[in-house]
Amino acid sequence: MSLPYFPMFPTDFEAKTSHLTLAEDGAYNRLLRLMWMTPGCSLPDDDKWIMRRMRVDQSTFDDVVLIVIDEFCTRENGRVSNAKLTRVFTSSNDAHQKRVSAGSKGGKAKALNTNDSSSSNAQAKPKQPEPEPEPYKKEDTNVSLSVSPPAIDDVAIAVSAYNVTASRVGWPVVQKLSPARRAAISARLKEAGGSEGWNVALSKAEASPFLTGQTSRTFRASFDFLTNASNFTKLMEGNYDPRNSNGTEPNARTGHGIGSGTADAFASVAADMQRRQNEGR
Repeated sequence: MSLPYFPMFPTDFEAKTSHLTLAEDGAYNRLLRLMWMTPGCSLPDDDKWIMRRMRVDQSTFDDVVLIVIDEFCTRENGRVSNAKLTRVFTSSNDAHQKRVSAGSKGGKAKALNTNDSSSSNAQAKPKQPEPEPEPYKKEDTNVSLSVSPPAIDDVAIAVSAYNVTASRVGWPVVQKLSPARRAAISARLKEAGGSEGWNVALSKAEASPFLTGQTSRTFRASFDFLTNASNFTKLMEGNYDPRNSNGTEPNARTGHGIGSGTADAFASVAADMQRRQNEGR
């Protein structure tokens, strides 16, 4: 999908959701955003996958998210979708493709007309000097997130997931996706085994008192910090995990501590990635 936004109809939305609690309303909005960013405008019909992307525990999933899914979504053919959002997705994408096609044809026609026309002998008058062309700057190739690339790829989804977490915990939100940043997040996605591994890494970072400014050093992570190769390895290996009062890491086997579940999940993702690499040899 080439559009980084979707139309919102407040009156219609409020009329159909006014009975929801604040938590249910928030869950519904997050589900819609996740569907829009996921290829096919639908989610895998997998409770654990949805829980990870929604960042909720089992109790919240059962008491809030499932209620919203049962009322507003359809679960069939292994996917979870919303009929209204799918229609909006299809019509918006069709309209966008028509605009792209029309712009392309218009550009070709203009180019043909330019080639056929004879060169002009007109020259600028002395009091009307020709403007000098703007110098080309390599750094101008930075891509602002407000103007997304032609398709929402894994990198854009990963940056969006970071920004959602950043807004919640107080990290700096990414405004520009430079080539260097794109290369860094692409490498980290490869190391983590894809978007799911990246989401686990974000959960680990969010659960870290050090990375969220909850220690005496008041340090806070950033996109560049998390996508740095060395820092990401430390995150994967648990260097930033919460510590017990005695200075030791939480016991992953007993489940005590904030980061134990995510550590197991990240280890599982890393093991699966290694297995796939071995099979490809």
